[in-house]
Amino acid sequence: MPLRRMLLAAGDPHTIRHECAVISDAIKRVTKGYHAMLAGWWPMADINSTELLSFVASRLGEGMGATVVGLPVWLHGDSHSLVMAIESLIWRVADRSGATQFDLSGGSDDHGVWVEFAWEGEVVEQAQLDRWLAQSLVALGGMTVKDVLEHHAGTDLIRDRREGGGALRIPMRKGVEQHGHGRQVLPGRPEFYDMTLLEQSRDTGAMGAQPLKSLTFVVFDTETTGLHPSQGDQIVSIAGVRIVNGRILSGESFNRIVNPGRPIPAESIRYHGITDDMVVDKPPAGVVLPQFRSYVADAVLVAHNAAFDLKFLRMREKDMGIRFDIPVLDTMILSNFLDGPDAGHSLDDICDRYGIEITDRHTALGDAMVTAAVLLRQIEALEGRGIQTLDQAVKTLDIAMILHERQRVL
Repeated sequence: MPLRRMLLAAGDPHTIRHECAVISDAIKRVTKGYHAMLAGWWPMADINSTELLSFVASRLGEGMGATVVGLPVWLHGDSHSLVMAIESLIWRVADRSGATQFDLSGGSDDHGVWVEFAWEGEVVEQAQLDRWLAQSLVALGGMTVKDVLEHHAGTDLIRDRREGGGALRIPMRKGVEQHGHGRQVLPGRPEFYDMTLLEQSRDTGAMGAQPLKSLTFVVFDTETTGLHPSQGDQIVSIAGVRIVNGRILSGESFNRIVNPGRPIPAESIRYHGITDDMVVDKPPAGVVLPQFRSYVADAVLVAHNAAFDLKFLRMREKDMGIRFDIPVLDTMILSNFLDGPDAGHSLDDICDRYGIEITDRHTALGDAMVTAAVLLRQIEALEGRGIQTLDQAVKTLDIAMILHERQRVL
C-alpha cells in the first residue's frame, strides 16, 4: 500500500517522504524480528575470554604463533562460531601482512566487552576488511564472518594502528551471569608480615640489577583448608600466571586442585567453593608443588600477602626435595609503601583504587590474575618514584615491613 500511494502521489514530495518513512520502519521491524529469531536459536552461553582465545591459538598450527595476554573477561556468545570467525580473520591478516605472531586478548570498559588480536606488520585497510567479512565460512554452512559478528554485537570492527603493526577489536556482549560477584562478600585473610619468610628470598643474584619491566614474574595464589599450616591446614588449590615483558600471559597459566589429605571445613568452603568431592581424585601436594616449582623456574615469585602462601610452600620443601628460594615480591607490602598505611591493602581495596575489575574472586587463578594486574600498576608507580630495579624494590619492601612493624608496636 505505501508503494501504491507513492505511485499515485508522484508529484507530491511530502507524501513520498512520508511513505518512504513508513516503508523504512516496516523494514526495521522485520530486520529486528529476524535478528531476534537468530538470537533465540543460537546456543548462546557465557564464555571466559582466555579459554576461548587459548582454543583459537591452539588451532593455528605450525608456522603461526599466538599468545593470549591480559586479564580474562566474561563474554556472552556462541563459542564455536566465534572461534571460526576469529580464526578466519587471523589467517587473512597473516596472508595479507606477513605476520606470524599475534597477541590475543579480551577487554572491557563501561561501554562493553571485546576480544582483539594484534600483530606486527601491515595494517588492514577498511575496504579489504569489508571483503573478508563478506566471505563465507565453510565450517558454518556458508555463513559469513559478518553474519557471526552481527549475531553477537554488530559488525563495527575497530581497526587500530599500533607501533609497528595493527590490531582488530571485535565488540562482544557481556556475560549474563555475575561471575565471581554472586558469592557472599567475605572478610579477607589476616595480613601476614613475616620477615623471616621473606628474608629467605632476598638473594636476587644477577636479576637484582635488572629493570623490573624486563623481568619474568610468576604471580601465584593458594586456597587452603584453613589459616594455620603449622596446625595441619593444607593447600586445596594453587594457581599462577606468568608476566613477561610487561604482559600477563593468561593463556599459559598454572592451575591445579590439590587433595589435602584431610576434610575441608565448611568455613573454608564458603570462601573458595572447593569441596571434599572435588578433591577426592586429585593429586596431593607432593605431586603438584614440584610441578609448580618447575613452572616458576627462575622467575621472580609474586603474591598478595605473600608470607601466608609462602608458609604453605616452605613447610613441605624438605619432604618434596624442592626449594622456593627465589626472589619474592608482595603486592600487599608494596601497597603499604605506595599508598600509605592508612589505605586499605586488601586485594579488593587495591583494585577499587586502581580501577581493576575483579573476575572469579576467591579462586586461586582468579586472584592470581588480578594480583598480576595490580603488580603491573605498582611497577609503574615504583618507577615514578625512581625505583627501577629488583634490588631497589626488595629494599623498598624491607623498609616498608620495618616501618609497619614499628607502627604495629606503637
